[in-house]
Amino acid sequence: MRKYISLLTIVALSVTYIPETFAEAVSAPLASETNITVQNPQTETTANSTASSSQIEIRNPLTLGVESNNTLQTAPSTKTSPVETTNPETEISSQTKEKIKSLTETAKSATFTGEASSIEAGFYTRTKALGIKLKQFGYNFFVGKKLPALSIPVDKTYVLGPGDELFLYVIGNPPNIDISQITKLVVDREGKIYIPGFGVFYVWGKTLGEAESLISKALGVNIKLTVGRLRTFPVYVSGEVRNPGAVIATSANTVIDAIIMAGGVKGTGSLRNIIVRRTTPNGVKTIHIDFYRLLLEGEPINMRLKDGDVIFIPPIKKVAGIGGAVRRPAIYELKGNETLKDLIKMAGGVLPSAYKYKVVIQRYKNNEFLEVIEGSLSDKNFISQPLHSGDLVVIKKVISVPQNAVMVDGYTAYPGLYEYKPGMKLSDILNSDMFLPDTNMKFGLILRQYPLGTPPKYITFAPEDIINGNKDIFLMPRDKIYLYKFGTTKNVDFNKIKDAFVVEGEIKYPGVYAYRKGMKLSELLTPDMILINTNLHYAEIDRRDPETLDIKEIKEFAPIDILNHKTDIEIKPLDVIKFYPKFVFSPIKVSGAVKNPHFIPYHRGMKLSDALSGIEFTKDIKKLKADIYRELSRNAKSASALEKAQNIKVQAESGAETIKSNITSVYLYNLLMKHDTDANITLNPGDRIVIREIAPDEIVEKVSVSGYVRNPGTFKITSKTTLYDVLKAAGGFRENAYPRGIIILRNSVRTMEKERLSKAILQMRQELEKEQAGIMQADLSQQELAARQSAFESKRKLLELMEKTQVSGRITGIVIPEDLEKLKNSPYNILLEDGDQIIVPKKPSSVLVFGEVYNPGAIVYQKGMTVKDYLKLCGGLTKDADRENIFVIKADGTTLSSDRKFSFITWSTRERRFLWGTPEEEILNYELQPGDAVIVPTKIHVPTMWRPLIRDVIQIIYQSALTVYTITHI
Repeated sequence: MRKYISLLTIVALSVTYIPETFAEAVSAPLASETNITVQNPQTETTANSTASSSQIEIRNPLTLGVESNNTLQTAPSTKTSPVETTNPETEISSQTKEKIKSLTETAKSATFTGEASSIEAGFYTRTKALGIKLKQFGYNFFVGKKLPALSIPVDKTYVLGPGDELFLYVIGNPPNIDISQITKLVVDREGKIYIPGFGVFYVWGKTLGEAESLISKALGVNIKLTVGRLRTFPVYVSGEVRNPGAVIATSANTVIDAIIMAGGVKGTGSLRNIIVRRTTPNGVKTIHIDFYRLLLEGEPINMRLKDGDVIFIPPIKKVAGIGGAVRRPAIYELKGNETLKDLIKMAGGVLPSAYKYKVVIQRYKNNEFLEVIEGSLSDKNFISQPLHSGDLVVIKKVISVPQNAVMVDGYTAYPGLYEYKPGMKLSDILNSDMFLPDTNMKFGLILRQYPLGTPPKYITFAPEDIINGNKDIFLMPRDKIYLYKFGTTKNVDFNKIKDAFVVEGEIKYPGVYAYRKGMKLSELLTPDMILINTNLHYAEIDRRDPETLDIKEIKEFAPIDILNHKTDIEIKPLDVIKFYPKFVFSPIKVSGAVKNPHFIPYHRGMKLSDALSGIEFTKDIKKLKADIYRELSRNAKSASALEKAQNIKVQAESGAETIKSNITSVYLYNLLMKHDTDANITLNPGDRIVIREIAPDEIVEKVSVSGYVRNPGTFKITSKTTLYDVLKAAGGFRENAYPRGIIILRNSVRTMEKERLSKAILQMRQELEKEQAGIMQADLSQQELAARQSAFESKRKLLELMEKTQVSGRITGIVIPEDLEKLKNSPYNILLEDGDQIIVPKKPSSVLVFGEVYNPGAIVYQKGMTVKDYLKLCGGLTKDADRENIFVIKADGTTLSSDRKFSFITWSTRERRFLWGTPEEEILNYELQPGDAVIVPTKIHVPTMWRPLIRDVIQIIYQSALTVYTITHI
């Protein structure tokens, strides 16, 4: 049989588009498919998608015409031509055409304005002074590109679906096959095509190659399928793109095509986290695309689009810029924990002219300030450090100096290149014409890299020594000589330059000085260096560690002693010599609600209460607060300098007001009346204190409740809040609570107790001084002297105890019933004050015995036992016991003593009979209750008129001790 290829029939198969979600299992090829191929019907060869337009045929998806004769050759046929019939499902409505046209025009109008993004503008503020302008990397990929065609060649991997147009080519002249009457066929909505006489073929979701094989086997002939018009569908692009919204795409288009149709990614959008969300039968599938894979590594990103895809461009997050001697300076997006080494790799590596010993990183620190980090590309730790968002890396270039030249740079009248000659010295270059009037004649620097490629050496010198002939240095080829302005230190890197020191402060010639071994301070400090305001009595030397630059010692000296040759100090490399002015203290200013706003001289360690002492306020201090404003100086003087400065005179008139920040507010009542130590802050020089009235809603009075209540805590009160109200708010008493022993501590009571104790201490001290003088002057026998001294020693010990006592401020005599509701209308339902502390103790099971007994301590409570019984259990009274002044402190804080007006007849529950006797015996027969304490004081001989005061003081001491004991044992 003759072998020839004859095109018998071209069958145009077109299908109306229907949703593709039912055929997700046959999804489009992903990124692994790197090429798109198209079948040429004449040559049966595949052409790569990158071929020129003259080699491949592009069909317009909006037309329904058949192939042109330029591309397809129809073989001779005796049959009539196929009849093309029109199916409504194959036509695109006019509305759809208009929509496609509108979206296409919108995409075409998406042009880049060329304006710098906010990120580029932010970097430019830092790079402008360096002459560097950085652009964000990768964003121009989308600029100026033609819109992708909707009808493009496809290969056999193309997945068929509703809306595709197919052309069927029959190869050869097969016998017994009659397809001459076949009309134009379509795929119905179920994804099938029908060929009369051969049946129905399901092609939806199959690749072009699979469909071709299926039909060929069914017909028993060799056929060829190609795609004509591709189906179209909308894809939604949102986020940081120039024209967000729907774009019209085909199954042959990729994610990149859709982004181009949306105008491209804005500078605020991420290129490294492009998100594609696709609906599948199992839910929404999320795909993340890193566009840098294409831009930096050449990996293809040709993920095919599907109907309903949503492409989201999220905002960009971390970025870092790199400029200088790199191949591709730009601003790069950071995805994870990229290092400096990774950033340099993104930038294409360094240029041959890069100076590897000079890499600078500008970094924002905690959103507060910008810091500079310098390092070397040869330092593995430096280049391996993680980058921070906003980092700017600048790699310096090697300053090109010819082999036969040296360079002079910096603060000089004649910078530039000078011819090098063997044996050349520094004095051959430097002469008086080279210097400006304020050039630093104390410090210069030679940067040497000789031989070429060796690490740099830093050689310091004093230009005045070269000019005067006191010193000279041989030069080498390519030496760089730097001169500086007097007072400038910021351009000197002390991490590299070690043979130098700094002079700063109130001195005539501040700046960097060249160090010389054995150099003395007297060589530097001469009378012509001293200013009118230089402090001659105090100065400092900060001595630094050469490795870490940390201060390891502060040496103090008086400049006047150096000038008068009374002493001298050897200077060390990296020393910082500080001279201070005579007037070193900025005064404290007090203003606001005071009668006379004025400045107050500052002294070291000054407290807020010191500054406000003697101030007259215009209102009650309960209604006032102090706002403290402070200016934090970067060049704060050392504490020792402030302490030892010669003159602390301040002038209220000096200096203009500066903007200061409020560091704290203090309520004057807490500071001056309650003596709150936390409120008494330490001031700094120059602090401003503004007295203001407290706003009504700012006044908050509080009390605290703790111990055996259901809801302990702090509670706000008003002027009408009672004890019942707060205990009720605390949830009432818990089981085992002991309301009778309630402890209420009050600041005002504490203040009164302090006054009484202070008065007693003063009287006791005066009495002891007189008694001591009397003992020394009296003519006493040995026995009398011993007795007097013994009594004196007892009173001295009591005085020591009184001086150590911390009063509690307890309100005594409050009787609280176990039924809290009965307290509401009780006389003990007192009004509360701000700062009151309420402690509800646990029900005690013991009685305490303190003082002059042999075994003081806690004894288990037994009902009916008296004071006498408990004293016996403690071993009885010592010889120093004051038997007549034994007293009992009840659990509620009240005191019972022998002075109490008992009846001489009392009933004993234990002995079930009446007892009678003296007041002394009466207190001993008192029946104790749980939580009571028996106090046996020491017998002290004092004048009769003082005895009531001393007795009260002793009761305060023991009452405070008992209160502390109870609180600590809750």
